[in-house]
Amino acid sequence: MPVNGVTARGEQQAVIARVVHAHQTDEELGAYLQTLMAEFEKLRELGFSQLEIASVREAARDYNRTRKKPVELAARAAKLEATGVNTWQKARKENDFSLFAPVLQEWIDIVKQEAAAVEPTSDVYDFCLDKFERGASTKRLDPFFASIKTPLISLVRQIRKTRQGPNRQFLQSKDLFSGTFSLETQKRLARRFSEELGFEFNSGRFDESVHPMTINIMSPSDVRITSRFSETELSSGILATLHETGHGLYEQGRNAQACKEGLPVSRPPGMGMHESQSLLWEKQVGMSAEYWEHYWPIILRSFSSLPYSEFTEFHKVINEIKPSFIRVSADEVSYPLHILLRYEIEKGLLHGSLQVADVPAVWNQKMEEYLGIVPQNDAEGCLQDIHWGIGLFGYFPTYTLGAVYAAMLFQAAEKEIPELRKCIKEGKFKPLREWLREKIHTVGSLYETADELVEKVTGSKLDASCFLNYLSNKYGALYNLSSAEVDAVTIRS
Repeated sequence: MPVNGVTARGEQQAVIARVVHAHQTDEELGAYLQTLMAEFEKLRELGFSQLEIASVREAARDYNRTRKKPVELAARAAKLEATGVNTWQKARKENDFSLFAPVLQEWIDIVKQEAAAVEPTSDVYDFCLDKFERGASTKRLDPFFASIKTPLISLVRQIRKTRQGPNRQFLQSKDLFSGTFSLETQKRLARRFSEELGFEFNSGRFDESVHPMTINIMSPSDVRITSRFSETELSSGILATLHETGHGLYEQGRNAQACKEGLPVSRPPGMGMHESQSLLWEKQVGMSAEYWEHYWPIILRSFSSLPYSEFTEFHKVINEIKPSFIRVSADEVSYPLHILLRYEIEKGLLHGSLQVADVPAVWNQKMEEYLGIVPQNDAEGCLQDIHWGIGLFGYFPTYTLGAVYAAMLFQAAEKEIPELRKCIKEGKFKPLREWLREKIHTVGSLYETADELVEKVTGSKLDASCFLNYLSNKYGALYNLSSAEVDAVTIRS
């Protein structure tokens, strides 16, 4: 969009925010919700369904939080979202964090004011976390991240050592898949993979974009997913497609009647649960040996420049562990450490223990401590994400929560579907898809938190041990780690 139009768009968004705020805090709506909440414990006796009761709970929460948020603060945030993104883009292009620092500081001020108005007794960062993951708090997440920090740093270091030893030739992605891969062929295969997972193209679209994403147009019957592709790199476009297909399957699997009636219970209980669906299909399924044993003959027929004939080589490459400066390019093991870094910095900024000007230095210090690498500039360091430009504090942790939920859900699915891995090897994804639809997609926000839903499905609340054991077993085998090295990462439940 035109750069010179940023200020005008910011003003327009501010006006729209005021209009939306007025509708969301309408007094008549508030009176209805107040009446319902006064009888909340009796709603089942009055004939309300479980979905309707949950919707009353969710609608009342939304209404009360929005009503407490000053309309001028909502307008100010909407305006800053437009101008903040433009400033972030400029700062990133010019590799200069100081250009973005005033925007970051203004967002911190807005977030603190919103928290004080809506939840004056709550910790400001807990308020942010709860917006994206109901029930999340630093009291819960501090020990969670502490439990995975040391094991993951250890696993990354152990794997880096193997890259310098006799197994170094075992994973060389540039040499293994150097070549030119037809973009049209990649897109055709990606669409096929998406369709065979179960994405309904009569109720959705698949397109290309700069950043892969998923949106739904007010209904499970109109879900749009996108991916991106590179002529010189084969796996990224395929994996991005599987990731977005996971999001798309969730959207298409939501309770259709609840969506049609506009009931808030149809939405997920948090962004972590939505992310778990994309990660489950991308990581547990799409990066498994079983998946590529099935699809490798198709890859071989489609691309003549591949130097190897065995699917095991491709499986090793897409699971390569190589610390990256960029979060979205990070491997499965080091990715949570990227999130931990952001969690700690966000918490410091909102609690006042970290000043905005100090972000680049702290970022680099933590990258060196956690991943053993140091960004050369702000663009590959603290300016790489758009999130702070649009005020999304508390969003980052949901990525790692999603990874843990994914591991837990897949483990539960394996117990209930004994032939699950055999099904994946044969390209039969319906058993897993329908299991997820029944257990997760159609349930929506019937339970107030993702923890409650996960416990209902798996028998356990958020459990880091399941995730760490999954990683240690998988990469211990791929990198020929010793039993002692694997035990250093494994948590015994």
